[in-house]
Amino acid sequence: MKDEIRKKNNTLNAYLFLSPALIVLLFIFGYQIVRLFWFSLVKWEGYIYTTEFSNFLYYKQLFTKDMVFKSLFRSFIIIAVVLPVVIFATVFIVHNIYRKVSGWKFYRWLFFLPAIIPIVVQAIIWQYLLNINGPLNTILKALRLEFLVIDWFGNSKTAIFALCWVIIWRELGFSTVIFLAELAHIPPSLYESAMIDGANEWRLMRHITLPHLSRIIKLYIITMTIFILNNLFSIIFASTNGGPGYATMVLEYYIYLTAFRYTKTGLGTTIAVLLFLITMVLVIIYLRASSKKKLEGVF
Repeated sequence: MKDEIRKKNNTLNAYLFLSPALIVLLFIFGYQIVRLFWFSLVKWEGYIYTTEFSNFLYYKQLFTKDMVFKSLFRSFIIIAVVLPVVIFATVFIVHNIYRKVSGWKFYRWLFFLPAIIPIVVQAIIWQYLLNINGPLNTILKALRLEFLVIDWFGNSKTAIFALCWVIIWRELGFSTVIFLAELAHIPPSLYESAMIDGANEWRLMRHITLPHLSRIIKLYIITMTIFILNNLFSIIFASTNGGPGYATMVLEYYIYLTAFRYTKTGLGTTIAVLLFLITMVLVIIYLRASSKKKLEGVF
């Protein structure tokens, strides 16, 4: 009985200590979320909203705009390309760093370096490197490999893959750090025992490293999906502006164009509501997954 009372008191004290921060967060974010839904339900005249109910006009328009769902589809294409590459590359990298291959300290620094470079700077650098007259194509021309010369960001067929590469290059550093933190829980004796039984590095990675990283991989998939859906604006703005044509137009960037360039603020707000709802579903999935796994200290 005393233990139950003590537990309840501790929980109450924890909520009391957290309450000031929760109130601030609710005011900053909760108020803005309510306003977002309100803005999607009233009529707009350019950038000025009225108090007149729109009768769900913008929600009706939402389902008549092919570009909305095409942009969302491109976001999921990027997710489908980026996630497998980042995960498999990271597993390979962290396995070799954990196994302390020759030069492992340098590799650890090298792969984390892109994570500290500002996103806009990265986008500009890769746009220059992959330009039709950039260093990569210049080298290919010098080697008489003209058939491999591609304007990666200027070609509608390759622009989205160039964008994926920029994301992959940046995210390897972050994923390497969190995967290494999880891998630190594996006892070295487990690898030693497997090596005595004749296992090579590939078998060690497949049967020891990968299974031990499975739970962090599941959570990483969800968090990375949320990131790609909501944090590509700066990369696209600095590199492609959604082009060529609409080849790299994702939902987040389409919200910006609709609301601020096409001055359809009501429709732009409604699309933002759609993105918010999709993100909330992913957040709920993440919270349930993390609570089931009881990952203390992860994320």
